[in-house]
Amino acid sequence: MSETNYLIAHIKDLARKASKENSITSSSFLSLSEQSEVNKILPSLNKEYSNELNFIFDGGNAENSDRKILFIIPSFLNEYFEEFKKDKISLLYLTPKNMKYSEALTHRDFLGALMNLGFEREMFGDIIINHLNQSEAIIYLDSSIKDSVINDLDQVKHTSFNVKEKDLSNPPFKPRFEIISIYVASLRLDNILKETFKISRDVSQSLIEKKVCFYKW
Repeated sequence: MSETNYLIAHIKDLARKASKENSITSSSFLSLSEQSEVNKILPSLNKEYSNELNFIFDGGNAENSDRKILFIIPSFLNEYFEEFKKDKISLLYLTPKNMKYSEALTHRDFLGALMNLGFEREMFGDIIINHLNQSEAIIYLDSSIKDSVINDLDQVKHTSFNVKEKDLSNPPFKPRFEIISIYVASLRLDNILKETFKISRDVSQSLIEKKVCFYKW
């Protein structure tokens, strides 16, 4: 079974469980490409369950989230969604123990440190670096591993960190978005990626084939 088929089967199982047990169910964090695949089947699921289930994507970072969890909610439980979300998603704030000896870090640095703890990528949502201080970051993650990350993540590359939980609705900083203008020979996606990220067309085509998600904080 392909990864896409497995994902779709899993989402259908979650919908059946939500309907049968009258409970809110949720996926792991989904990439943009995975969300796209799931969106293709939502009309048929709405029809199958006579619109008695609500399907909501949320990554904890309001409308700005890239990686999101799909929550499947029986209509009569709509009022409990925010409470359920706060139990499912946690927000951690990483700050250097000694700012003087800290270093500028990248999304890959923080992700690598998290993966080295033994968790799968699907357990983590967005990782956002403070554009005013690139040695700080916030991480959205599955609450089931929150305590382990707080206790075990003490270093990223050569920088030692303090890790604290923050209120999901009040992050210590927000992502910065930048509008850029580019000129492309055509509106092919590989051309757009090439100019946006300053990479070769071969590299951009390879990333498209691998369905890589792009972050440029």
